[in-house]
Amino acid sequence: MSHPAPETGSDRGLVWASEEVTDRIAQEVSPQPGLSNRIALAVPTAFVLAWPPAFLGLALTTLVAPSATDDASVWRVAFWALQFAGLTALAAAVSAALRRSAEPEVDSSPRRIALRIAGHALVTVACAGLVLALAGLSAGQIATLAAVLVVVLHLLPMTVARLLFRFRRRGAAGPAA
Repeated sequence: MSHPAPETGSDRGLVWASEEVTDRIAQEVSPQPGLSNRIALAVPTAFVLAWPPAFLGLALTTLVAPSATDDASVWRVAFWALQFAGLTALAAAVSAALRRSAEPEVDSSPRRIALRIAGHALVTVACAGLVLALAGLSAGQIATLAAVLVVVLHLLPMTVARLLFRFRRRGAAGPAA
């Protein structure tokens, strides 16, 4: 963010700072969290945001279609959800470590959003596949439960967020019109 220097002197004596100076001031005002802070924030956040929906999705699937989970008990499903959340948190830690900066990307084009969702869905499928394969489920059962987790963790929240955004936008435009 560089500002062109004025060609003539201003009457108030203002001088434009160089880009280096403004970047240094911006860093002091809002410092970028370090790698350890990013990981320390990403791991518990991913765990907390993954475990309850994963448990609910797996538990509801067990109630609706017990054959999909080999009639697993609630405790067994909770253990699978804990393992899944742990792997998801590990993936979030790796992602936070590989990310160049702590600032979110400003590119919010539909294509970029779709790619981000697809990447997260692939991580979800991989983590679910590993946990459920180690639990001894068949490939069809793993595919079914992984699809349930993708719907519960990615598609359902995205749909709810879009609907809330539309309702909020309509509510803001309604009284003004």
